[in-house]
Amino acid sequence: MNSNIHNNIVIEVDNIKKNFGKIKAIDDLSFEVESGEIFGLMGPNGAGKSTTLGIITGLVKPDKGKVEIFGYDIRKNYIKAIENLGILVETPGYYNYLSGSDNLKLFSRTKKVNKIDIYEALKKVELISRANHKVKSYSLGMKKRLGIAYALLGNPKMLILDEPTTGLDAKGSKMILDLISILSKKEKISVLISSNLLHDIETICDRVLLIDNGKMIFCEPVSQLLEPKEGTFVIEVTPINDAISAIKQLRGVKQVEVLNSNSLKVVVSNITSAELNRYLVEKGYDVLKILPVKRTLQEIFLELKS
Repeated sequence: MNSNIHNNIVIEVDNIKKNFGKIKAIDDLSFEVESGEIFGLMGPNGAGKSTTLGIITGLVKPDKGKVEIFGYDIRKNYIKAIENLGILVETPGYYNYLSGSDNLKLFSRTKKVNKIDIYEALKKVELISRANHKVKSYSLGMKKRLGIAYALLGNPKMLILDEPTTGLDAKGSKMILDLISILSKKEKISVLISSNLLHDIETICDRVLLIDNGKMIFCEPVSQLLEPKEGTFVIEVTPINDAISAIKQLRGVKQVEVLNSNSLKVVVSNITSAELNRYLVEKGYDVLKILPVKRTLQEIFLELKS
C-alpha cells in the first residue's frame, strides 16, 4: 500500500543532489507537494528549477536522494510513479505542417488514448475551433495550450509544467494561468509549476518553493512570500511640497521619494495605508490615492537570503 497517498502527499522529494562537473545544480533539496494544490517552484534563471523537474520526472538521474510520486519510488518503479502524471517540461517540437489534432495523435502513440480523449483535451484548453488547422498558423500562446493538451492526455491526476508562460504577452500569459487554475479547481488536478515570474506564482499558486543555486531559500504559502517587511506606498497628494515635510515628521516613515508633480513613494514601518491616509487628511492635505507597492522578485530574493 502506498501510504503517501493517504497522507495527502502526491510528490515527495527527499534530499536530492545533482552536480554537473564542479557545478552544484541541486544541493540537498527536500519538499513535498500535496494533493489538490498548485505548488510553485520559483527561482532566477540557473537556480536549478529545470534540473529539479528533470529529476522528478525521471529525465535526470540524481547523484543522491530519492523522489516518490503517488507513493512510488521513481527509480525503482518508474512506470507506476509516472502513470498519473501529465508532464510538460519544454514546448514540444511540433510538426508545423500537421494540424493540432494530428500532432496530438502522433505524440500520444505511447499513451492509451483515443479520438475522444484528444477531443476532450483540446476542448479543455479551448483549441477545438483550431483543432484541424496546421500548427504553423498557431500563435505561441496556442502552441503552449497545445502542449498542455498533450500533458492532459490520459487524464492525469497531476500536471508538471516548466515555465508555461515564458515568452507570452500579458493576455497570453493570463489565458494560460486561468487555464491552469480551472484545471486545478474543476478537474481536481494537482499542479507543480516552475517559473521565475513572481506574477505567475502569486496569481495561482497555493504554496511556493523558492530556490537559488539549487538550495531552498523558502517554502511556505504564497501569502507569506508576498508579505513585506516594510510597507511601501505610492501616494498622490496635494499640495505635495508641504505634504513631504509633514510625512517626514510621522513616526515610522523611513523614506520619502518624489515620483512626479503630485506623487510620492513612501517607505514606512508598522504604519498601515489607512493610518497614513488619516494622518494626511487630519493635517489638511487632499489625498487622491494611496496604493501599496508590490515587491519585486529581486527584492524578495535579497530579503530572504540576507
